[in-house]
Amino acid sequence: MEAGPASADGTAATDPPAAAAGTQDIVVIDPASPGRTFDGLGAVSASASSRLLYDYPEPERSQILDYLFKPGYGAGLQLLKVEIGADTNSTSGAEPSHERTRGDVDCDRGYAWWLMKEARKRNPDIVLSGLQWGAPGWFEGGFWSQDNIDYLINWLDCAEQQGLEIDYMGGWNESGYDEDWFVAFERALAEHHPDVRLAAADDEPHRGWRVADDLAANPEFGAAVDVANLHSPCGHRTLYQVCQSTQTARDLGKPLWIGELSAMAHDAGAEPLARVANRMYIDADITAMMAWTPISAWYSNITLADTGLMVAEWPWSGFYDVGDSIWAYAHTTQFAQPGWRYLDSGSRRLSSGATVVSLLSPDGGDVSAVVETLDATGPGSITFDLSEAPAGELQVWSTDFGSDDPADRFRHVGTVVPQGGQATIDVEPGHVYSVTTTDGQAKGDARPSADVTGQLAIPFREDFEGIEHGQLARYFSDLAGGFEAAPCLAGRSGTCYQQQITEAPISWGLVGELPLSTLVGDPRWWGDYTVRADVMLTEPGYVEVGGRVSGQSWGSQASGYHLRVGTDGWALHSRDHAGRRDVVLASGEEAIGVGEWHEVALSMHGDELGVHVDGVRLGQVRDTTQRTGNVALSVSAWQQAQFDDVAVTPTARAPRFVPKDEITVTATSEHGFDRGWTREVENLVDDRPETMWSSSFNPPVGLPQSVTLDLGRTQPIQALTYQPRLDGNTNGMITSYEVYVSRDGETYELVADGTWSADSSTKVAAWDRTTARYVRLVAPDDENACAETTAAGNELGVVSATGPELETTPPAPDRADLPPDAPAAFDHLVPQDAMTATASSVHSPPNVPCKAIDGKRTTFWHSAPAVTGPLPASVTLDLGAGHDIGGLAYLPRQDGNLNGTVTSYRVEVSADGQTFTEVAAGSWQDTPAQKYATWSPTTARYVRLTATAGHFNVASAAELHVGHVP
Repeated sequence: MEAGPASADGTAATDPPAAAAGTQDIVVIDPASPGRTFDGLGAVSASASSRLLYDYPEPERSQILDYLFKPGYGAGLQLLKVEIGADTNSTSGAEPSHERTRGDVDCDRGYAWWLMKEARKRNPDIVLSGLQWGAPGWFEGGFWSQDNIDYLINWLDCAEQQGLEIDYMGGWNESGYDEDWFVAFERALAEHHPDVRLAAADDEPHRGWRVADDLAANPEFGAAVDVANLHSPCGHRTLYQVCQSTQTARDLGKPLWIGELSAMAHDAGAEPLARVANRMYIDADITAMMAWTPISAWYSNITLADTGLMVAEWPWSGFYDVGDSIWAYAHTTQFAQPGWRYLDSGSRRLSSGATVVSLLSPDGGDVSAVVETLDATGPGSITFDLSEAPAGELQVWSTDFGSDDPADRFRHVGTVVPQGGQATIDVEPGHVYSVTTTDGQAKGDARPSADVTGQLAIPFREDFEGIEHGQLARYFSDLAGGFEAAPCLAGRSGTCYQQQITEAPISWGLVGELPLSTLVGDPRWWGDYTVRADVMLTEPGYVEVGGRVSGQSWGSQASGYHLRVGTDGWALHSRDHAGRRDVVLASGEEAIGVGEWHEVALSMHGDELGVHVDGVRLGQVRDTTQRTGNVALSVSAWQQAQFDDVAVTPTARAPRFVPKDEITVTATSEHGFDRGWTREVENLVDDRPETMWSSSFNPPVGLPQSVTLDLGRTQPIQALTYQPRLDGNTNGMITSYEVYVSRDGETYELVADGTWSADSSTKVAAWDRTTARYVRLVAPDDENACAETTAAGNELGVVSATGPELETTPPAPDRADLPPDAPAAFDHLVPQDAMTATASSVHSPPNVPCKAIDGKRTTFWHSAPAVTGPLPASVTLDLGAGHDIGGLAYLPRQDGNLNGTVTSYRVEVSADGQTFTEVAAGSWQDTPAQKYATWSPTTARYVRLTATAGHFNVASAAELHVGHVP
């Protein structure tokens, strides 16, 4: 006789109901079934991802840690991997090294030790691992050297000093592996830390399970490594619907782990993570996985912000957001522990599209099953055959990911009493269910006292006094280099903040090396402020003090205004990380000396920028290309310098905004899930700079697109602010706009229109004071635009007319098409707007051929994926008429990703588009720098660039220019 479904009030249903509509599956829970050992679900703290958590106030910091690590409360992480820092950027920041120079070991640097101790305090059984993204530059022999092995042994010694036992070590994150090095490292571990095991090789997903082939083929390598792992074998920032391994990997006789996959946004990654938790074993015999990151605790305007199981970017207020991913984990981690065993008889894909995994405790006394119905086609029922399993009541927990009610997450929905060795539960699509004989599960209920709107107050000051030497200052987060408290030099008493790294580290290849810099402040700061600092150079070079930092993305310098002062004079830079723009607005010969303290200040008030050194104004310019953001301090490469008394003070009253919690927003379309985030229109008014709205682009619905804000009541307003996307991509940035207002939501009046530049800075559209309840931003259609089919943005603000007036942001000044040192063949260029472009292959919209001639460094053409359209690939330019041409200028993509950089090429020209003659061929370096091919002037109308080799066996081009003789 079947038991009835668990009832909503938690009582046992004893009479079987009528058969549930939909599919019916039987799952056999057989303790005698074979199955691999479950090794756990965990997370990877790396790339400064936990930096701001360290600065959180209590009790919020402990609450967050409980949600992450405390068993029976939240995610209950069972594994934690940390970055072994090297003072080099590894995605969203840099983590400090324990040994910056040979023999100079400091076991107290950074916050990874603290995080591991807090994790183990809550869960003594948590499995701890270490992995490198980079390494110090003092190694002889590079990364795969004996110096690195010694360095890692020292790190493990530090762990022991910290009272930590490390369980696993790895090699070089997503950078390949050296088999002999792993063998040598294992020997060193056997001598110095015999309980530490090795995992290999944390490879990039496109490499597949090649490490398994090498482990099988090389007995020494195979004997040295205990766990084979791979990154993202279920996809990268996707729905994670299918996981993969090879038969060779499964036959190794070693555990297979997901060394890293993206957690994605804390409110969008839950369903994909729940799929992985089941399907990694069902599809691929994988028994553990770790998501990057446990918590998104870095500045919201930095690369990949809001990637984590939780988000905590506001240490000044203590606000944090738990999100659904915590409960996706809880459905496994609160019901099975490492050491439990999968039961193959009860772990499979079901006929409905749902999946189930079943696990048995080591003593055979308890069982748990996790069912996810995220891809189920309809409702159904599952009957568990428990005739050979431990007897007892079954507790049923459920999460409805389709519900908007947080109460429907991780809810105890009842108890089922097996009858006749069987128990049946009814299941609905879009859910995760946990069925167990265990108890002790609970849903944490802590909440922060603050909300998301609380900004870090200005004035802000940090004098660094009271900070232990070698430690980090509150809210300061390094992008690259190593900034820490140190004794002041050059006759100054007290504590200062010093950049310590004097040699280029071995950097992580996916990012490269960035300027030595650290950020501080609220990314939402309105930019009318002065940032000042006392600075001191220890050797010839420069320091920078920057403000209005709108953001930073893969491998780029931070945006904003940056005042450089040094031994060669001063210069004021305006930078934008979208397109790698760096423009010098003003400069002078006034210099500062070595070993001297000077006060440096950058004042910003509207479009007025002032340069001040030691209280003397050295320059004043007007510029409108930056508007909001936090503060940066920077130092010339591999030089030490000190800062003291950093202060941010207002230069004007900030505008008054209509409170965003009073605004509702609608759009003509929205995209939804995209690469691990949701692109919903509500993101425009959530007061979080990292979230984004996009109109639908798959399939594209095209322009025009509009967003309408309902302010809740009629009120006086004067401007709209628009913060574009901050991820370094310009697709969808609104560059042509119209703004309408309405009192009744029916009749709208045009109050502003114009154009903005395609960059990451916040824009303003202002108008004469008017009274309205509704504001509509329109991105109109532009028939001359190149494949512009979407509109996107991160934040909108409506400015009240009761505060200071704002002025409309004009387009940025035009920039030169090519650098000033371009060859003479490019003194005269064929206008891009006279050209058309075609290509032999295209990856997908929007990376179409015309993007290579659209005048925007931030867009690019991309050839088809290597697996479907390998090189060679070509792009052909029709110049519109014949010209005497003598050169082709090629700019690789500028988004920090080298994929598609052309490294071997040929150039052909044609008068008729049919017969082509080769005029140049050669190779270019695999860098994002501007590149050229020149030849003797030839009359032609068509120019074809063919990539015969390229990074990752594909081709791309941000900009192409053709030089001609007038």
